[in-house]
Amino acid sequence: MEQLRIQEHEENQKEFREILSKYGLTQAEAAELITNETGQSVGTRKVRSWLAGASIPSSRKCPNWALTALKRTTKELTEKK
Repeated sequence: MEQLRIQEHEENQKEFREILSKYGLTQAEAAELITNETGQSVGTRKVRSWLAGASIPSSRKCPNWALTALKRTTKELTEKK
């Protein structure tokens, strides 16, 4: 069960990092996009905790709602261009 949790953590983290890289976003910009999309307060520290390695005590799994919001808003950014 623990291995599955770590695997999901790493998959979400990888996808989040790929989006940041693809769109040239900073952690602060990603936090702002997620906050604007969801209405939930997401700060840079929270994003940093989602991107920290699973072995780091401050590491947290990136929630699916945040990843979905980031995907949705970056898709909208490219459609507007």
